[in-house]
Amino acid sequence: MTEPRRVEIHLGTLCNNLCAFCMSSMNRDGHEPWAEPERVREELRHFREQGCRSAGFLGGEPTVYPHIVESLAYARSIGYDRLSLCTNGTRLSDPAFCAALADAGLTRVTLSVHSHRHEVEDGPITGVPGNLARKIAGIRNLLALKAKGRLPGNIALNPVLCRPNLDDMEAYIAFFGALGLDDIRFNYIWPQGEARGDRRWIPSFKEAMPKIVRVMLRNEKSPRGHLTFGGIPKCALLLAGVKGPLLEHLAARYLDEAGFDPDNDVSMATRRGPMPDRFVWQERKKDTLKAKGPECVRCAHLARCEGVWGSYGELYGFGELTPL
Repeated sequence: MTEPRRVEIHLGTLCNNLCAFCMSSMNRDGHEPWAEPERVREELRHFREQGCRSAGFLGGEPTVYPHIVESLAYARSIGYDRLSLCTNGTRLSDPAFCAALADAGLTRVTLSVHSHRHEVEDGPITGVPGNLARKIAGIRNLLALKAKGRLPGNIALNPVLCRPNLDDMEAYIAFFGALGLDDIRFNYIWPQGEARGDRRWIPSFKEAMPKIVRVMLRNEKSPRGHLTFGGIPKCALLLAGVKGPLLEHLAARYLDEAGFDPDNDVSMATRRGPMPDRFVWQERKKDTLKAKGPECVRCAHLARCEGVWGSYGELYGFGELTPL
């Protein structure tokens, strides 16, 4: 079944968390104004006319956008049948707010919860005391809605994989699996925001890949739902000694962003001017934000591979990348 074309509406950079690696962190505390509600409706109409049936809302933190419920309801009223939020989950601890989102048409939630340990999630990562407890309360609220037939698009986790949580992947999967979540995507840290260039946050692929591969292999023996890793090139598996048919299998199942991430349009609805900033995220990543090393031209996967984040290359270089 072909995925419907989708659009993601960026509502602004304001947030109720303080993650150092957030790509919005440099603007987050500058009090950039939220997108005007009419601009959001205008963008939703535009992309619906282009054939989009799926819409997501991004930030910053979309749950603190003052018009999020009405924006969801408007999207549903003009024909979007899949509506999602990418959220840190803090505000979802309010069950009435969760119910209002579902009533407005929300079908899927992706949660940025980076650790199952309070001392990590509340401390160095989000900088908000008591945050993990609120996020877990929010997850329970969402699961209660799902049990009633709401949120048919599921509840997913998209933790940023960084040095503070690198050794906790198995415990993280077990913890949230016990709560009832079965869809996890570990996104390798994009060296951005306050964490850019900081090795205290950013492990090298050489350091991280043996640990990541162990998680993959355990999942091969005992599958635990839908598990993937973003931001990791296929050749990085070589750094864990993976070769041949096993490399092809693990890459296809866990790493192939080009294969399992359908293209999506993005609208920066906060931009002022005659035309808002619209782009395709996958193209922006590949053409502007990611980079390849000089040896990559010899790789059989050159056309399909996105490479690595350019800011990762600035920190560690491209010597870890080996043509396949």
